[in-house]
Amino acid sequence: MDPVTDAANQTKTLDVSARAGALLAAYSAGSSTQPNLLTRGTLDQALITGAATVVAYGWGISTHSFLRSIANRLPMRSEIASGLLVDAATAAAGYGAYRALSYRRNESWRRALGRLVAQSTAAAATAGVGADVLEVGKGRSINRVAAIGATVATGLGAWARTKSGRAQVGSLLPDGTYFEDTTRSIDSAKATGLAAVAALSIYGLSNLESSLSTTFSKAAAKVMGGYPDDHRTLGRVGATATSYGLAWLALSAVVAKLQQAGSEVETANITQPSLPEVTGSPASGIPWDVQSREGTRWLSAVLLAGHIQDVMKEPAKQPIRVYASLDCAPTEEERADLLIQELDRTNAWDRDAIALFSPTGSGYVNYVACETYEYLSRGNCASMAIEYSVLPSALSLTRTGLGTRQTRLVVDRITERLLQMPEDKRPKFYLFGESLGCKVSQEMFTGASNAGPRGAAIDAAVWVGTPAFTNWRKTLWGDRSEGVAPQVGPDDIYLPRAIHDWHALDTADKENVDYLLLQNGDDPIPKFEAPLLWRQPDWLGADDERPPGAPRGTHWQPVTTFLATFTDMLNALTPTPGTFQEGGHDYRVEIPEAIRRVWRLPATEEQMARVNAVLRTRELAWEVKRDWDSAGAKPEDKRNEARDKVRDEVGRWVGADGPVDDETIQLIIKGTEPV
Repeated sequence: MDPVTDAANQTKTLDVSARAGALLAAYSAGSSTQPNLLTRGTLDQALITGAATVVAYGWGISTHSFLRSIANRLPMRSEIASGLLVDAATAAAGYGAYRALSYRRNESWRRALGRLVAQSTAAAATAGVGADVLEVGKGRSINRVAAIGATVATGLGAWARTKSGRAQVGSLLPDGTYFEDTTRSIDSAKATGLAAVAALSIYGLSNLESSLSTTFSKAAAKVMGGYPDDHRTLGRVGATATSYGLAWLALSAVVAKLQQAGSEVETANITQPSLPEVTGSPASGIPWDVQSREGTRWLSAVLLAGHIQDVMKEPAKQPIRVYASLDCAPTEEERADLLIQELDRTNAWDRDAIALFSPTGSGYVNYVACETYEYLSRGNCASMAIEYSVLPSALSLTRTGLGTRQTRLVVDRITERLLQMPEDKRPKFYLFGESLGCKVSQEMFTGASNAGPRGAAIDAAVWVGTPAFTNWRKTLWGDRSEGVAPQVGPDDIYLPRAIHDWHALDTADKENVDYLLLQNGDDPIPKFEAPLLWRQPDWLGADDERPPGAPRGTHWQPVTTFLATFTDMLNALTPTPGTFQEGGHDYRVEIPEAIRRVWRLPATEEQMARVNAVLRTRELAWEVKRDWDSAGAKPEDKRNEARDKVRDEVGRWVGADGPVDDETIQLIIKGTEPV
């Protein structure tokens, strides 16, 4: 084939392939509107649609360009006929392989990946068939209109598939309400416009990367000789390195800012505690000025003995709270040693119970769990935590290894100490973990299976919202189906698929549970993981086999389901202070009763009612106090604006018609004080 003809064929290949990519992108854009675990807003939908469109377009044009290059080399007179032949044959072969590699629960990654390759290649080839048909009319005035019409029709067809009346978001309950803190809605017109902007932006960035690659290729040709095409690999490497370098610099700047914010102490918590039972007090071996934002929050909010006595209507002791911050020592061994020294200093071993609270990535300790424990133990207890990061959990994933090592060091030291004590003198040893804190505290049992917690002398544990990539939980779950409600086991461990399973469990079975791994059915944290990109998860199987909280009437899509679940994860925790709801990644409603039952802490129904009421009062009071004090610490020219913002915000929290006045704010803040 002569160069001129070859160049013309390449141009035609790009034109037809671009149409195939557009058709596949339109289908992906339409399908991306299907619901997932949680409701989503307009911007969420736009970003999902835009990203899915760009990925589908890129795959479609790349795959079809390869197929058209094969077709151009067939000894056939008609290029359209050869294109149709290759596209149709590839589509048929792809769909055949897809059916042969049908989904199986607990299938190997090879089978899942093979099915994905077959499915996506077949989809690109099918889009190519559509592009080939449009090519028949090339040169006619109607062709461009037909191409646009086909693209729009493809998108509308995919959209109609998700709007069939049976697709439901996972958080939707039978009574029409939603099992999540905050519901969101989509403005279709705005979402469509924003999706186009998102798609064009991502597409523009990809073109910028290509231009950068070309620039590096030309530079290499000048330095090393030859033509730019001879150095395409070097160009790609240079462009990729530059892209990653810029991304790394941007991420580093964000991390540095968040690191500073996580280490700073808020105005409301500047004052050093005076109680000797609390870390950071004058009697403590860990000074107050090395504590982080979350550490000072938790230590400042310790319950007082008189307050516990007023709530429980029984005599109470002053609870112990000790916290080893990330900055209290340079190594994990030293931090663990300091925490144990704090237990020794406060005579924690003489209490009825001690509990290790495994914090989230930011160092946050769940106050609902800790305060419930302090109330129900009548203050005759000690609580402890050791910090491994001050960044949000999403940016603390690389710190979980450190967190697990620290936790294991602390647990080993406690276990050793408990085994040296007479059995009738040992305090009960409890463990609580939330979100990334679950992974940190559970992974120390990897390899020990169900014998791990008991072997560490941990009497009982409650974990809420365990991340999907936690190996220990995966081992415990084994090859069970998400479509069947699990029984208690192995041994005294229970892994419900959703709150519904825990509630439905017989009372006798609940009494046998010492280690509870609780999760909401619509919580994306226990479901989000990298394999969502290329493998259908068990929770998106047949509709009648899906667990509580999973969407209904939907289907798994590579990339799109990953993006939707990631978006759900960003929306999973939007609590209103003082108003306990559940759903997504919020467990405030369930934690008090779970702590009471699994840790076997005695309380009457009347006492639990008072505890639940005061937990809400204290949550609102502390949040308002922190915000109000921070507003008061602003420079004088910004102080009034900051306080107005707090007045508006508190008004929304308490359901007022508008901003609340300063007297109301002070009355709310008094909820932090003993009753």
